[in-house]
Amino acid sequence: MASSKKVKQVYICPTCKGNGYVKVACIYEKENMIHQCWDCESQGELYDYGEDGETLTFHFPEETVH
Repeated sequence: MASSKKVKQVYICPTCKGNGYVKVACIYEKENMIHQCWDCESQGELYDYGEDGETLTFHFPEETVH
């Protein structure tokens, strides 16, 4: 059997805002390109397992904070 970890906390992914994909501006095309989210692996959620006292920290650029 595969060992499973207990999830301590579930967070909505701040990169894709829970959608699982992001729109990326392309300088060669007029339209934005759609890519799968690289932070949450297209799940829309990040999981905190609470291992070794580590905490999940988000860093937002200044212009995105409202």
